[in-house]
Amino acid sequence: MATTASLLPTIPRIFFLYLEPVAITYGMFSNYASRHPIFELSSNAQNGLPIPSLIMPSMATGYLLNMMLYGLIILIASPPNKRLLQLHIGILIIADLTHWAGLFSTIAENDPRGWAAIFDTSNWGADVWNLATYPISSLSIKFATLAGLFGKIQG
Repeated sequence: MATTASLLPTIPRIFFLYLEPVAITYGMFSNYASRHPIFELSSNAQNGLPIPSLIMPSMATGYLLNMMLYGLIILIASPPNKRLLQLHIGILIIADLTHWAGLFSTIAENDPRGWAAIFDTSNWGADVWNLATYPISSLSIKFATLAGLFGKIQG
């Protein structure tokens, strides 16, 4: 039975069905399983109730997992639909851009210098570098797929 995923050329099909879900799952697990300073909330500075430092990563992890599963369902369970596939890739592009917005916002909120801290990459650890650079390759594959550089999307 043909599905929307069958419309993709080979390299994007491997990326969207296997590589990206594994990378996202690994990233969710590693960020949730470890307490990185980037996720520490300064609730004491706001004189509010203490908030567990993993609440935001936990919520983000749940959302990402649901969106990833929804995307996989679209690709492997829907009948072939080229327009749906193009819209799905467009939504994934928006997700990468919001990934950067969330990362940079978190850095700005947790550094006294605010948004200027984003440009001081000498203070970034390996985890922040990974979070900042992953969307570059992901976006490249998504734009290349839409542009037909891997082959034409069938349909």
